[in-house]
Amino acid sequence: MRNNYLYLFLVFTLLFGVSSCNDDDPTPIPQVTVSVTLNAPDSVSNAVVSNVVATLKNITTGRASEIDVIPAETGASTSFNFTLTVEEGLYNMTLEGDITYAFHDQQITSKIRGYKGNVELTGTNPSISLEGFLHNNTVGEKGNFVLAEIFFTGTETPEKKQYTGDKYFRIYNNSSDTLYADRLMIAESEFTTVKKYNYDPDIMKDAFAAGAIYVVPGTGKDYPVLPGKSILIVDNAINHTEANPSSFDLTKADFEWYDESTNPNFMDVNNPDVPDMDKYYCYTTTIWGPHNRGFKSYVLARVPEGVNKDSYLRNYPYHYEYEMVLPAGTFPMEGDCYKIPNEWVLDAVNCSIESNFVWLVTAPSLDLGWTYCGSVDQDASRYGKSVRRKVASTTADGIVLLQDTNNSAADFEAEAKADPFYIFK
Repeated sequence: MRNNYLYLFLVFTLLFGVSSCNDDDPTPIPQVTVSVTLNAPDSVSNAVVSNVVATLKNITTGRASEIDVIPAETGASTSFNFTLTVEEGLYNMTLEGDITYAFHDQQITSKIRGYKGNVELTGTNPSISLEGFLHNNTVGEKGNFVLAEIFFTGTETPEKKQYTGDKYFRIYNNSSDTLYADRLMIAESEFTTVKKYNYDPDIMKDAFAAGAIYVVPGTGKDYPVLPGKSILIVDNAINHTEANPSSFDLTKADFEWYDESTNPNFMDVNNPDVPDMDKYYCYTTTIWGPHNRGFKSYVLARVPEGVNKDSYLRNYPYHYEYEMVLPAGTFPMEGDCYKIPNEWVLDAVNCSIESNFVWLVTAPSLDLGWTYCGSVDQDASRYGKSVRRKVASTTADGIVLLQDTNNSAADFEAEAKADPFYIFK
């Protein structure tokens, strides 16, 4: 009997010792040394970069780190090499710094950024190349219209039922001049930020793939917007509080988007006292509303003079192909939508949810980050919340300027309480 007790004691001691060693000495994650090249835009020559910071976010763990880096070479160049040492993993990588370059016998100083998502850093000395783009964090006299608030989640009734039709966009004059809303275009992305495919051809560097497009009417100067003022564009310009006390009275909206549905079970509501947006295109044949779980992204663009609906639809179609990989096999897929040239875009906002974000569906030069309502998919707490742009400063004339660094993660307050008449101050 004594021997049996001794045996059990030894076994217990051995197991406890092994467990303690494992807890105190976890297996370290291998380190990897990465060679990174940041390429200047084609328009830039004889450039020097400085004060470069690399930001890496581990997609798996959610941990973010910032590393000050120094170019491996000195002197003027058009590409710049750095070396980073990080833990192996899947990352979103951003480089940002100052750049000085020659332009028509002048020295120009600006900001340069580079971004690459879903970068797998494993193995020995991987090499990563990022295409750089110039960026200036300026507002005020050089500002323009921006998307000040996007309400895509909808509200919830007292009976805990989802209520639709009260979604809206607020467009804000972020300048010191009177601007005109005529021909402003609001578009929702064709692709989602929570699922990534290799779409062919890849147009993201040059254009935005849009699945829904609505345009403010007007000939050029029909709809003035004063500095620091906004316009409200809504789904249905009705008093929604009559059906849902948790919603809003949107009868005083500036514009509404209206869809002529082909399904009598899904008909739209039209307020004749509120001007309709011009509908250029939408993927659905019934009624459209922004994705209420936040899977899509949005751009605000300006349709150039000389381009109308007919010429746009004729000249900017986008047919794409991709492969869908499922447990049952790989299936070729294709789709059609329309593209909006990046040079038309005034503002872009990527949206997603914290637990499911995969990639940006705009060029990083338009938006380098993303914002959200809801921590997980189908988060019921998202109802009644919006994404709202932060205030940057106030001018001497009392005009409030909103933050616009082309990074929605920094520029927006996520999960703000939706308010279509919110006063920025």
